[in-house]
Amino acid sequence: MGCGMSKPAAATEPWQPAAEADPWQQLTMLEEANRASATAAASLPISSPLPKLTAADHKGIPLLAALDEQLVAVLTSGAIKLLRADFLRADGSEAMLPKLLRRQELERMEKERGISVFLTPKEAVVALRSLSREVAGLTYGWASPDHPDVTGEYLANVRRFLRHPLGEHVTALFWECAATFDPPQPVAARS
Repeated sequence: MGCGMSKPAAATEPWQPAAEADPWQQLTMLEEANRASATAAASLPISSPLPKLTAADHKGIPLLAALDEQLVAVLTSGAIKLLRADFLRADGSEAMLPKLLRRQELERMEKERGISVFLTPKEAVVALRSLSREVAGLTYGWASPDHPDVTGEYLANVRRFLRHPLGEHVTALFWECAATFDPPQPVAARS
């Protein structure tokens, strides 16, 4: 290489792109690494199911449960809704919901098709207070600024987890896009 020029830094990990890779190439490489990780995780041996916890099992449980009271208030009011895990894990749910929809669209689907996509507020509070880790929360960086799961890949992975013995105890799922209302979109964005 010429004077003052150095070779671009090589990636230190297989999932890290070289420094000169363009952003789309980096995103593609990270998505491929994510798929490889999910495949590897799916092949891990299954451990025994999680034991049911009681407040007596750990001193911190009552303290943590006390923090839930604010969440109970918003679940009871309907400001936050939890997805029904049985709906997501049911056979044929892929045809009905191939990729995640926003809360408003899911509520419309519930009404039009007469199905239960969300837990009722009472069911959500019972799941939260059960102390058996029945409510799962999902958070991650979106691959697109417009939607958390453009391709439906995250939803497919969530379904795989819920159908796996390690996910069978989950009755409810908090997934922000589906659990809360979106702010109103400008007219130009809706068309």
